[in-house]
Amino acid sequence: MKPFMLMTAAVCLVSVFGWDGARAETATAAPMAGYELTDLLEVTGVPALMQVVATEGARHGRSLEPAMFPGRGGDRWGAVVGRIQSPDRLTPLIRASLEEMLRPGDAAAAQRFFSSHLGRSVIEGELSARRAMLDSEIEMQAKSASAVLIEAMTPRAALIADLKDALDLVTTNVSAGMNANFAFYRGLSDGGAMVKRLGEMEMLAMVREQESEIRSATEDWLDAYLMIAYAPLSDGELQDYVSFSRTDAGRRYNAAMFDGFGRVFEVTSYDLGRAAAEFILQTDT
Repeated sequence: MKPFMLMTAAVCLVSVFGWDGARAETATAAPMAGYELTDLLEVTGVPALMQVVATEGARHGRSLEPAMFPGRGGDRWGAVVGRIQSPDRLTPLIRASLEEMLRPGDAAAAQRFFSSHLGRSVIEGELSARRAMLDSEIEMQAKSASAVLIEAMTPRAALIADLKDALDLVTTNVSAGMNANFAFYRGLSDGGAMVKRLGEMEMLAMVREQESEIRSATEDWLDAYLMIAYAPLSDGELQDYVSFSRTDAGRRYNAAMFDGFGRVFEVTSYDLGRAAAEFILQTDT
């Protein structure tokens, strides 16, 4: 699975490996009108992005069969994965986080920014880059190109680093990856596929052992993705995006979006683990 990634989203992973600050700050948010949420989701391209996320997730789900129950899944496993990764199922999870965490003023500020010429360029660039990196060859080339720019310490590389810092992208993506892995193990365990039913602390220990690998993969993918996504922007435009991300409204909006995507990845990871357990047990009978 690709690193947990939504570029118009910053920090709020509230389960095992995350932190609760943004949720605490927005817990008393006043309810927003339904049309405000619908408009914001459309402006920020969430339905289109969910199509890409579902494609990524479905590829990851199908890739589990050879290692976990080789030759036993086939079309039936593909159908199960498709149901778990349905965009229509995932988008409401994003909407729920926005509804719970955003203040009306935050939604208005985010909509103003992402409705602007710069905001639309940001959304279009992020979506195009994510689609492009579904191609493994493009992903590999982008990683090589971004490594060269970072090594050369170019002004663009410095701006990308500033954006990563403003959105705390590495930490949040690593936390999300670990949370998703933990959820997958819980699904396997709850489904009875573990030879020995593991306790929560044992599963946490297994996931923590993966942290350095997750961090390395996340940093490589992020650098490549960001370079592609913001290539059409001038340095001044990218700096303006960084500035918006550092405002109070920008931080809370990003936190709500990341919370929503955290839900998406944890729910789908748990469901994949639970479904995989059924196929594993069938293999053993």
